Amino acid sequence: MPDYYAILWRALKKGDFASAQWRDNVFAQTRHMLLAQLRDTQPPLSNTEIRLQTDALEAAIKTIQAEVAPSHRRPRAGNERTLRPRGELPARRPTGDDGARPKPPLALPPIVWVLLAIVVAAITAGAYAFIASRPGNPPPTARKVENRLEAAKERPAPPPQAVARPRAAAAGAADGDLPPGVDGGSTEADVAFYFRRQPVFYRTTHPVGSIIVDKQQHFLYFIQPNQVALRYGVGVGRACAGVAGLRKVSGKAEWPEWQPPEDLVEHKLMPPGVMKGGPGNPLGARLIALDDGSSRIHGTNAPKTIGNSLTIGCIRLVNDDAVDLYNRVAIGARVIFTD
Repeated sequence: MPDYYAILWRALKKGDFASAQWRDNVFAQTRHMLLAQLRDTQPPLSNTEIRLQTDALEAAIKTIQAEVAPSHRRPRAGNERTLRPRGELPARRPTGDDGARPKPPLALPPIVWVLLAIVVAAITAGAYAFIASRPGNPPPTARKVENRLEAAKERPAPPPQAVARPRAAAAGAADGDLPPGVDGGSTEADVAFYFRRQPVFYRTTHPVGSIIVDKQQHFLYFIQPNQVALRYGVGVGRACAGVAGLRKVSGKAEWPEWQPPEDLVEHKLMPPGVMKGGPGNPLGARLIALDDGSSRIHGTNAPKTIGNSLTIGCIRLVNDDAVDLYNRVAIGARVIFTD
């Protein structure tokens, strides 16, 4: 299923997303163009498949409106504007007596059409990925390429501490990670808005209190009542790159100890030995262990790596998010890994 939430946010951020009129225009045009695209798809999609796509788009629109609307002031008395339902187009003005065609009720500047073209291209790629994932079709590749390009653009340069150290820091410097012992803080103000902890609309059959890890999109969802989930941005380490299916929480620890992977020690990319818990520890402030004995959800000493795929660790969160999730999840809770 295409991530319509991320697609719409990329389009909205190109313009004045604080403007309700701007958002409504983008939402309305996206609805019309997605429906037209799905109906023209070859081989044809069923009504059920079309409905799933349009429902997912509406859910993303609803989530964005709930996130953006409370942060802006309501219009003062005397400045109220008449609002029409989302997606409803204004009535066509009649032709004048002189036979000239009247101007359209809303003249969009050229930049709007450029942005809408970007939205259409992203939606088309997402629809193709959905169609290709059906039985008998080749696996989707468009979104994977896009994610890798985005990750490469957002990947920070190695910090001075990592450059100053010899080969022991090489593994961390390769993917923007910080070497053991260097503390990058408990959170990161530069992390993109959609990777910060926030409640979102989320429909699932898994019980309240479950954790769902979307490794491809780098999101972790903690399921709450009434089709709501707390969404956290995560980094995916090599130890969890191949993990899939159902796990359960088997234990929790505060400021855990960390031991570097054996292969990195053998290649002299990391120093041997056990590092005590504390600031600068790669496992961060909290650890949630899973019942397979190797997978775990933990904090990090490098908050800027959230949203990336990494060499060290499993599923990492910034330390503030790790503490928040640690306090919410119970022993025995379900943890579902998806791709």
